[in-house]
Amino acid sequence: MNEFLRDPGAQRDVARYIAAMAKELADMASGRGMPLLRYLLEMAQDEALSISREQQETSEADEQLR
Repeated sequence: MNEFLRDPGAQRDVARYIAAMAKELADMASGRGMPLLRYLLEMAQDEALSISREQQETSEADEQLR
């Protein structure tokens, strides 16, 4: 596995970036009358934020063990 993918901090950053991009795209879809696409992008944003939170919790737990 790529070293980048094993690093919780890197995964958290990528997930946050994906969430931000998905929100922007969802806003664009909403403004152009594409409700299904907006919904799917909002779901992608929610999933990315969930992954980001999980990675944050993992990092905090690892820090407490040290």
